[in-house]
Amino acid sequence: MIRNRASGISKQTWLCGGILLVCTLLIKPAQDQLESWIGESGQEPDLLYFTSPELVKKMALGYEDLIADLYWMRTIQYYGRRDEADLRPVRYGNLSTFLDIATTLDPHLLDAYRSGSIFLAEADPLGAGQPEEAIRLLDKGIAEIPQEWRLRYDKGFVYYLYLKDYDAAGKVWLSASKLPQAPHWMAALAAMSLSKGGSIEIAKALWQRQYEEATRANVRENARNHLLSIQVDEDLEKLNALVEEFQAKNKRYPHDLSELVRAQADVPALEDPMGTPYYYNPATGNVILSVDTKIHYISTTP
Repeated sequence: MIRNRASGISKQTWLCGGILLVCTLLIKPAQDQLESWIGESGQEPDLLYFTSPELVKKMALGYEDLIADLYWMRTIQYYGRRDEADLRPVRYGNLSTFLDIATTLDPHLLDAYRSGSIFLAEADPLGAGQPEEAIRLLDKGIAEIPQEWRLRYDKGFVYYLYLKDYDAAGKVWLSASKLPQAPHWMAALAAMSLSKGGSIEIAKALWQRQYEEATRANVRENARNHLLSIQVDEDLEKLNALVEEFQAKNKRYPHDLSELVRAQADVPALEDPMGTPYYYNPATGNVILSVDTKIHYISTTP
C-alpha cells in the first residue's frame, strides 16, 4: 500500500519526488528494452541493473516507502509472467534480489515477506526452488517485526513442507505460540509437528490454512492445487491397495473399477476431486490420474 505523506511539503520537494517517481516507473520498460537488445546479441537476457538494496535505498532520497511499493509490484510481475520466465536461463534467478530490495526499502512490507517466501520456496517451475532463501527472507522480516507471529508461522511452513525439517518447524511454531497475538492453535501445531513428524494430516492443515488466509490470488490458488493433489494421492493409494487385495484374493485384476466397488464395502471415490474418473489399466492393475483431469497436480512426495 502506498502511504499518505505529510502536508506542507515544499514545491521543490514535490518536484524532486515527481521526477523520482517518473524515473522509477521507467525502470520496467527501460529494463525490458535493454533485455531485448541484449537478448538479440546472444548475451544474458535476465540482467538486473540495480542489484544492491543499499544502493537503491540511497537513490530513493527519502521516498523509500513509495519505491518499495513499486519494487514489490515489479517483483509480482517478475514472478507472475510465466511466458517471460520461460525465456530466462534461470526462471526466477533475480527473485530473491527483488525481494531483498523491496524489504530493505520498506522493512515492514509484510506481504513481501509472506508471499515472497512462497514464491521462493515453491519448486520449479512454480517457484524459484530456493527454500533456504525463503527462510533468509523471513528471518529478515522477523528481525524487523519481531512480534508478528505470522512470519514465524510462515517460517515453520517452509521448514515443514519444503525442507522436510519437522523438528525445526515445531520449534519455530513453539516460539511463535508465545507471542502475544498468536492464535491458540499455534502451540498445538508445534506439538503435533514435534511428535508426529511428516504427518500428512499436518500438511493438509497447513495448506488449508494457507488457502484460507492467503492475501494474493496466486498464493491461494497454489494452496488449493496442493490440497487437491494431496487428495488425489490419498485416493490413488487406497484404490491401488484395494486392487492388490482383489488380485490376491481372485488371482486376477478386476476388469474395471466398478467391479472393485461391487467386491469391496469401503471404496474411495472413483473420480478425482474435480470430477474426472481415475484411469485404470486392467492389464497391470494400476490406477492413476487421468490425462483429462482438470487438476493442476503437484507431486506431494519429497
